[in-house]
Amino acid sequence: MEDRHKTLKYPSLKSRNYKVQNVLDANFSAPLDTGSAQKYDMFPSESIIKLNDRFLINFNNYFLDSSYNQIEGHSHHLLEISYVKKGIGKYHIDNTIYDISQGDIFIINNIEKHGIVVNPNNEMLNMVIHFEPRFIWSVENNFFDSRYLKIFYDRSSNFQNKLDRNNPATQHIRNLLLEIEEEFSSKLPEYELMVKVKLLNLLVLLIRHFNYVQDNPETSSRNRQELLHINKVIDYIDQNYTQGIRLEELANLVFMNPSYFSTFFKKYNGISPTEYIARKRVYRAIEYLKSTNKTVLDIAITCGFNNTSSFNKVFKKITGKTPSDYR
Repeated sequence: MEDRHKTLKYPSLKSRNYKVQNVLDANFSAPLDTGSAQKYDMFPSESIIKLNDRFLINFNNYFLDSSYNQIEGHSHHLLEISYVKKGIGKYHIDNTIYDISQGDIFIINNIEKHGIVVNPNNEMLNMVIHFEPRFIWSVENNFFDSRYLKIFYDRSSNFQNKLDRNNPATQHIRNLLLEIEEEFSSKLPEYELMVKVKLLNLLVLLIRHFNYVQDNPETSSRNRQELLHINKVIDYIDQNYTQGIRLEELANLVFMNPSYFSTFFKKYNGISPTEYIARKRVYRAIEYLKSTNKTVLDIAITCGFNNTSSFNKVFKKITGKTPSDYR
């Protein structure tokens, strides 16, 4: 198979005629514009796939210059696949530091703290896919095979976040990532289905060709049930986040006591239920701020906040900015 990565040429990124904007995603526990992170607006519309206004997967190319230093890292409730198209540096993932060079691919789950440090006098182009576990199953019949997510939840002692460059399957995975990029770019009819098909293909390759997962039927069965519980809770939050949601309410959905439920939720999302709801509200508020002329008070009330004071406080804590910065 042709190695598409080798055929790509990456001249100085600063010379490209792309619209550049600062990066900040409310799904993250820390602003991504630490240092000098920028996102190339390479496609005609935002590269996000949603279902019934619910986030499922997004795709971005991030330009990081030599001043970018996120050694403290961040975490988020989404699963992540990162493909470094250009540049060298270090990737700090929990307690491990990986060397980064062009062509490297990293697999990061939703509780691992991670951050990139770009080498001096260097620049990096990092392609990132974030997705929720529920993106990979069929909504119509709720069919879900948790084996697709083994690379994130059922890791063996041999697991490394950085894929082995010498493994022939790594090249195949690079190609699939570029094909996913092309689907987001061209947006041909039913491109969402093609993105899903290619991502499933990629996840199977990770299981089949890398000794990174454990083969334990009992653990897989338990994880499947837990992921179905998480999906049920996330769906409920998505439908009711503008209302007052109590912890007991969510715990009752999956027949758990509130204390255990909080631990359970954080295991799969990296943040507490309260934090998740707050980020959901802020993320929605950012969309309103960018796309409507509603007052800040109207947006705050619409997104589930009682007043502008609490809205501004939570907004600043999550984004590092004020609502007016988005207008």
